[in-house]
Amino acid sequence: MTRMIHAAKHELVQIMRRFLMPIACASALALSSVSPALAALTCVAGNVILNYGSYDVLAGTVLDAAGTITVSCTKTGGTGTGNVTYTVGLTPLTPRQLAPPSGTDRLSHQLYLDSARTAQPWGNGTGGTFVMTSTFSVPRRATTADVPINFYGRITPGGQDVSAASSGPMTYTQTFTVTVTCTSPAGAC
Repeated sequence: MTRMIHAAKHELVQIMRRFLMPIACASALALSSVSPALAALTCVAGNVILNYGSYDVLAGTVLDAAGTITVSCTKTGGTGTGNVTYTVGLTPLTPRQLAPPSGTDRLSHQLYLDSARTAQPWGNGTGGTFVMTSTFSVPRRATTADVPINFYGRITPGGQDVSAASSGPMTYTQTFTVTVTCTSPAGAC
């Protein structure tokens, strides 16, 4: 059985203007649809946290960050404990660019599932991207959170010099949609 549990928008926030750019990502997700066959199981993703710290646009070096996402499921019916397998996808695939509230400046970045930030770009499983996948046990009439899953971000220099025309920090953002899809063995939900 498969059902789409949840799709929500997340903002990857970057504070920058001139030389410093702390970047953070945080959000909570909400259930978007319920299949009658899986109505006894609801899952949400939350605790999405990513912080790049400060970014010096003149340094010419990459800026790496590590973040986590946690999936929690509540089982209100069915019988006994059952395993829940889920995937977490991320869109858009491209462009991955942080932008200020106004103006044309952009900072390209990428999110990955591998700590080397080279082999597994986080996406929706198409176009050479990968999804997070995990399985954990959820008892009947209980809410259980899986262990946090790591993801990794990178801002690569080269054409990333943004305008220094304004004074003070500037907030840069990009909105992503996180989709959690749940699959369960028959009778587990």
